[in-house]
Amino acid sequence: MTDAELTVLGARGSIPVSGPEFTRYGGNTSSFAVSVGGVTVAFVDAGTGLAAYRSHVDALAPSVSVFLTHYHWDHIQGLSMLDELWSGGCEVRLYGPDDPREVLTTAIAPPLFPVSIVDAATVSFVPMPEEVVVSGIRFTSFPLHHPQGAIGFRIDGPERSIAIVTDHEAGTPVDEEIAKCVDGVDVLIHDAQYIPVEREEHLGWGHSTCLDAMNLAKQVGAGQLVLTSHDPGRTDAQIDAIIADMAPEFPATIAAEQGLRIDL
Repeated sequence: MTDAELTVLGARGSIPVSGPEFTRYGGNTSSFAVSVGGVTVAFVDAGTGLAAYRSHVDALAPSVSVFLTHYHWDHIQGLSMLDELWSGGCEVRLYGPDDPREVLTTAIAPPLFPVSIVDAATVSFVPMPEEVVVSGIRFTSFPLHHPQGAIGFRIDGPERSIAIVTDHEAGTPVDEEIAKCVDGVDVLIHDAQYIPVEREEHLGWGHSTCLDAMNLAKQVGAGQLVLTSHDPGRTDAQIDAIIADMAPEFPATIAAEQGLRIDL
């Protein structure tokens, strides 16, 4: 056990879901918390999982960084529910591709939301540079292939590294750059919204298959593969079947579930 860890707050793609068939892996959309010494210092993505962070996170640092992969609703919808954004309980720095202020001041503002994010107590908007260090944890960004653009993150902690590759359509020109950036990671968290037979009908939708994720894990020598961006219709039993099918070729494969903790 290390002093730093990543916690999965939400791993569902596209829209949140609920029901008994989704309880184990969870229905909240993409969000991850990064903690040091039991205190959360950063989030990656702000889907509906962020709104429920108190179920998995004990405390927030006085200054918290939120790294957004892109601005589709399933990755920002929980941001408006972060109480500290409005109460001034901590300083919130919002990093994202291009200009996060331009997008978020439109998305989180009337008439789409009752109040504007520009009125939040202590918030700043920062275009994502190539690298940011937060409490000794290094966040390095790299491009993904997704409609309107997106970025992934390599997170290097004191002992281990984790790469988050969501949302991304494999088989595109940026694959080579992604492989270079995530080479040798201990844990690869990768978009696996589709299974191989669904690929053809979803070309251009900006997502990968579980096979795409496994191929990258093998290519870069990842120690473990964690599938994420579960399709909103994919039940717990169906996700279990995907993991079982992949086990013979890449035994160190699991599916992201809410509350999963990974050492950094």
